[in-house]
Amino acid sequence: MSKHSGPCGGESHMGIESTFLEELRKYIQSEKEHLSTERGHEEQRFIIYSYAFDKVIEHVTAYKRILTTIKKEYEDFINHVKKSGRDAKLAQRKLKGVIAQPTSLMYCHRRAEQLRERIAIICRDTAEMQALGNAELQRIEQNRKDKQPSEEQKESDTDIAQPIGQIPGLSFEESMNPSALANYLEVLEMKREDLWDLKKNHYVPLQVKADLDAKVTAALDRRDELVLENDQLQLRLQQLQCVNEAISSWSREEDGPLVQYLSEKLKIIVDMKVSDAVDQSSGYEDDDPTKVNESELLVECIERFIDLFENGEYEAAAFHAAKSPHGVLRNMATMEKFKAITEYQGAVPPLLLFFQAIMNSVQDERQLPAEDLSVEAVRCALQHNFVELVTHWVTQRRLAYTEALGDVICGHGDKKLRMTDTCLALAQIVYSACGMQRKAALTMCKRGMTFGAIEYIHQNKNFTDEDCLHVLRGCPSMALLQALTQEYKGRLAILSVGYACQALFNSDLEDLALDLLEEIHTGRQGSLEKTITEDTRCTAKGWHEIANHCFQKNYHQLAQEINGILQYAMCFTTAKEDKPMDHVLL
Repeated sequence: MSKHSGPCGGESHMGIESTFLEELRKYIQSEKEHLSTERGHEEQRFIIYSYAFDKVIEHVTAYKRILTTIKKEYEDFINHVKKSGRDAKLAQRKLKGVIAQPTSLMYCHRRAEQLRERIAIICRDTAEMQALGNAELQRIEQNRKDKQPSEEQKESDTDIAQPIGQIPGLSFEESMNPSALANYLEVLEMKREDLWDLKKNHYVPLQVKADLDAKVTAALDRRDELVLENDQLQLRLQQLQCVNEAISSWSREEDGPLVQYLSEKLKIIVDMKVSDAVDQSSGYEDDDPTKVNESELLVECIERFIDLFENGEYEAAAFHAAKSPHGVLRNMATMEKFKAITEYQGAVPPLLLFFQAIMNSVQDERQLPAEDLSVEAVRCALQHNFVELVTHWVTQRRLAYTEALGDVICGHGDKKLRMTDTCLALAQIVYSACGMQRKAALTMCKRGMTFGAIEYIHQNKNFTDEDCLHVLRGCPSMALLQALTQEYKGRLAILSVGYACQALFNSDLEDLALDLLEEIHTGRQGSLEKTITEDTRCTAKGWHEIANHCFQKNYHQLAQEINGILQYAMCFTTAKEDKPMDHVLL
């Protein structure tokens, strides 16, 4: 402010400045009054002055930049002082820790010495207690020995002692009567003799039973081996008899060379099986006086099975049932016994052990399990996720192939998606073997083997149109529909387009039929016309119905094209009777 300024302007400006400074001093003074005089409030004082400095900077706008720089330098300096103070305190604490370390170590050594002294006292007290305990035990044992009466004292006590209670089996008066006691003693001695006799003559050690079980098992195994060997010998005998008869017949007739004559006979002889020899020799076995009574053998086999089963030897019982003569135990009743077992040891259930034993005992088609037994075996194996076992049974022909068996395998594939392809392949083998051709082809289509299924259909002459439609409904796909309605390796199409479309319109697959017609329509020029005019399986009425379906599904151009081709065919047939279109106009 210049000294030569006017009185009014200078006094007014100075008044404003003095008023601002006075208010700022009052603010600082009032804020400081609220602070206590204790240490630790320097930070709050700094905040108060910093806020006042900000007010000054806002009020004096001409020196705002210079004052801001000054304020920043003050704050930097104060922050540096604070950091130095914190570092000093940290260093002071570290120094105190270093200074106190020898003292702490001394206290630790002192505490360790005190603990050693206490341990020594505890060990000494423990040794003293053990010594006192041993001495006390010896004293008690000696007192017990001293109190025990001698043998002579016992005998005298026995002679003198009087009964103090009632003897079991006697009244009180009888207990006091010497003659009654003598009679009762004789009875007890007789009972004792009977028990000794019963023990010697009626009971044997458990090891004897185990030895007998082992001998019976070995005898049964030996019998099975001898039966198999006997079958082989019977086959050899039958073959030799056939050769002998052939040579004798040739010697009587002398029809051509012997080698040529025998070659035809040898083919028949080589194809002979064990079952043929056994069947032909069965008539002689009944007259064999050395033959074991078969009924007794069956009873013995059943009793042996019951013993093994009741003793919990399920694996041995299963093997014994599988090897039973004439398959007397290879039935559903035996299966139900194993199926009823819910508590067992091991990872394989007893029911599956039974089925495994049966499958392992199969040697030819005569020993295949019954149809219902085969289905239950596969269901049990799949239930416990033994798919590899089912694969072995199916591929090695250990089961009786039926439609129900294939359905069980397919059903498991539907539930377990990661096993679908394996189950479909196994079901295909079963269906093909039991003559279920449509289901065999359907499993091939579900596996993606469309052209394999078409080849299978062409090879089986018994495959009907309804079978083809069943496969198509079970696995609807454009590739399969095209393969069924087109020529295959120079062979005629299995189904005509019109016949297939009519069948699909009558089911829920009309979209598939429309897609086929639309593809033919948009294909090569004239394809639709050729398809309709050469279709001998579908009449003009049928194609009109197809056109109506197309119109209802908003395929207007396709419907008009089909109707136009039909009208042209009708006119063409009317104009040229030498080329009739009867198959279209019927």
